[in-house]
This record gives sequence, structure tokens and C-alpha cells, in this order.
Amino acid sequence: MELDGLLNWLFETAIAGSIRENDWLFPMLESLHVLGVTVFLGSIIWVDLRILRFANNERRLQKFVNELLPITWLMFLVAVVTGFALFSSNAVNYAHNIFFQLKILFLTFAGLNMIIFHVWYHNKVLSDDLSYPSPLMGTEISNNFQFRDLIFKLAFWAHGRWSAALSVVFWIFIIALGRWIGFSIQPTFSG
Repeated sequence: MELDGLLNWLFETAIAGSIRENDWLFPMLESLHVLGVTVFLGSIIWVDLRILRFANNERRLQKFVNELLPITWLMFLVAVVTGFALFSSNAVNYAHNIFFQLKILFLTFAGLNMIIFHVWYHNKVLSDDLSYPSPLMGTEISNNFQFRDLIFKLAFWAHGRWSAALSVVFWIFIIALGRWIGFSIQPTFSG
């Protein structure tokens, strides 16, 4: 089955028809999608900013991540389910929209960036958590944050902090493209 055939089948499903034909269902789903994306993105940005040492430096990174992770995954699920439902209501037009295509591309980049970070750099960033002195350093050195700041700057690339910076950039593009989809998509009516 070719892609447009699959998209037309999705467009013709009962759920997609209900979303198109019901006056309140699309706005409700869109509101839930925006809420899910906002909270999901907010938690990701907070962690990225913490990794980059721009926010919450007084808190241990691992504890901070563990506190946000359940919220992040729940809101990711909300964003995906509502996003797919919204997509189904106008699947062919969305799939051929350049802003939607770019959004999917940047979502792929963000996902790959996250995988690369977790596979190669996650443990390095946690072990080099600047909010707590390293047990390997003497007390004089561990209390000297100027020395630790220098180490941080040197380790930015080697320890994957570039990934957190790249994540912020990707998510800014994803949000901007998502807004442009709404301004550029043509409504499709069944029947």
C-alpha cells in the first residue's frame, strides 16, 4: 500500500471523522496536545539547562532527573496520542505540509540526539555533577569551584554537554514548526 493510500485510510477512520465533524473534539485534543508538549518540553529544557549549569545548580542532577522523568514520560505519551489523533483528522494534508515534514525531521534529530546522549554521555555527565564535590578530589580542590568550572568548560565537548545545547535548539525549531503547521494547513472536510 502506498503512503497516500495509507493516509487516506487513516483519514477515513471513524475516529478521524469524529475529530473533523465534532465542533469541540479537535480544539479539546489540540489543547491537550499543547499542554502535553508544554509540560514535556518544559521538563526536558529544565534538565538540559541543569546539564549546562544554567538552572538548579544546587540540586544533584540525578535526583533532579529522577523527579522529572515520570512527568516527562506521561506528557510525552499525552503529546504523542493527541498528536496522532490530530494528524489522523487531516492526514494527507499534514503529510504533504513542509512544516509538518520539517517538524518530523527535527523530532527525529531530537530523538537521535537523546539516544546518543544516553548511550555515550549520560553517565559521564552524572559523574561530573558540579553541584557536589567529586570524591576523587581533595577537599581543598573540591571546594574550589573555579577549578571545577575550568574542568567543566574543558569537558563540555568530551562529556556530551553539547547534546543538551543541541536539544534546546532542536526543541525551539520543533515548537516553531508546530505553530507554522497551524498557520499553513488547509482544512479538509469529509463528504
